[in-house]
Amino acid sequence: MKPINLKPEFIEIIKDAGKAPSGHNTQPWKFRIKENQIILTPDFTRRLKEVDADDHALFISLGCALENLILSAKAHRFSPKITTNFSDSKNEIIVELNKSEDVQKDVLYDFIQLRQSTRTEYQVKPIEQSILNQLKAQTENECVDILYITDKNKIEALEPFIIEGSNLQFNNKPFVNELVSWFRFSKNAAQEKGDGLWTSSMGVPKMPKLVGNIIMKNFVSAKSEAKRWKNLIDKSAGLALFFVKENSKENWVRLGQSFERFGLKATQLNIKHAHVNMPCEEISVRQKLIQHFKIDNGKQPLLLVRFGYAETMPYSFRLPLQEVLIKN
Repeated sequence: MKPINLKPEFIEIIKDAGKAPSGHNTQPWKFRIKENQIILTPDFTRRLKEVDADDHALFISLGCALENLILSAKAHRFSPKITTNFSDSKNEIIVELNKSEDVQKDVLYDFIQLRQSTRTEYQVKPIEQSILNQLKAQTENECVDILYITDKNKIEALEPFIIEGSNLQFNNKPFVNELVSWFRFSKNAAQEKGDGLWTSSMGVPKMPKLVGNIIMKNFVSAKSEAKRWKNLIDKSAGLALFFVKENSKENWVRLGQSFERFGLKATQLNIKHAHVNMPCEEISVRQKLIQHFKIDNGKQPLLLVRFGYAETMPYSFRLPLQEVLIKN
């Protein structure tokens, strides 16, 4: 095999891809450079086996990284060609990059560094329909449907599903242990690890890891979480529910691409967003969502996001390049 082509442009493209969102900020991806290709593969050592047993959220995260990679490639004047190879033995997304003078930079590229999942409460302020229409226009593709819910009565009708999902999870000790294992209770810990949920970015005060673990595992309950989520939902301008038309790795990736474009366009419009994914993660509650919205033809609701206006929070950290680059 030929040596890795460490073109500075390729390195910048990979760094941009790594700014994508992922469950608990696990960053479950690896990149390999081969001649004029960047190959994106899942890092299953970073999977969330309790909350994401079938890895659909992991592949959604890969799709987010892929969309950033494509946007960055175009900004660096490459024409990307995408090939996917998903099987039991191999999971890879091959992005062939050839120089092109004709490729135009997508304006969403400028917001890769600014996008964040803003997990605090939002302002009680509606989003104008014209702005919402701009958001909708950036997120369509043939594999994914998105339902935007901005009517307060319809949002309230979804609260029981959100609370039920949250209750199931916070009454499940393995789930809580997995979640807490990805908490970073200080800036030093977050910076050193380069991953996980830095509590300051969630509006949680700084505290020693031991104290944080004790509080999360012994004093945060399903009841307290239900109260917290009700407050967050009540102050959201809307919810976006993402469906795949068929359940497959390819469609999970396409959902991730659609979600990343949603997040980048929202950032451009000064709209914040964050996951409210419990009713999609819990299969029994997901089935109730399907019945609630009278969904047929095998469509699956896999991602629920709240959005609204809020202040920017401290940014989460990212893994260094050497941690995500496969050197062979």
